[in-house]
Amino acid sequence: MKHLLLLLLSVSLVACSSVPEEAFEVEKQTLHKRKNDKGESEFAFIVTVKATPRMELAKNKPVSKRELKEFAEFKRVEESPELKLALEETAVELLEQALNKESYCQAGYDIDNVYWRQRSVQLRGHCL
Repeated sequence: MKHLLLLLLSVSLVACSSVPEEAFEVEKQTLHKRKNDKGESEFAFIVTVKATPRMELAKNKPVSKRELKEFAEFKRVEESPELKLALEETAVELLEQALNKESYCQAGYDIDNVYWRQRSVQLRGHCL
């Protein structure tokens, strides 16, 4: 029994240590609420991430294999579909937290549209 517990603990530690660090940091989030012409509750939720500087290689010296690999793997939200998808998923989680905090859309909600800017995503929807 002790061996099984130790094995599960070590597997979970390995799994946690292999999770990559977030490639973006949320700078701000804003929830806008309103009633439409029909009296229905709507919202717009905007999540903006901090700017990620471009990675550049030195032009006046040779580039090492490690530097070249880091450059090839470097991603920014503005340029990466994978990071945009990850940001969108994060925004949905943050939206749920914000709606609960504001006691808005108690019966649930639907996201109708998703709009992208350079470093932000906007989720627009309505309460059920």
